[in-house]
Amino acid sequence: MPLMLFMEKGDLRDGLELMPTIFNFWGMLSGIIKLAANKEGYIKKSMGLSKNQFWGYGFSMLYDSIAAKER
Repeated sequence: MPLMLFMEKGDLRDGLELMPTIFNFWGMLSGIIKLAANKEGYIKKSMGLSKNQFWGYGFSMLYDSIAAKER
């Protein structure tokens, strides 16, 4: 679903600028994916998380940073 639809539904907090938000998320998601792929063993050893768990945690953190507060 396009970001604009999430904004129109009220799922995302007010005041977000569309293009900077998209580009920042793209960069952060790319970084999380690359980090998990390149440092999978270290993440497992130091944090006890699988690659998928690490991704899930990171993706949730990113979404929560722009999500509207519960009403």
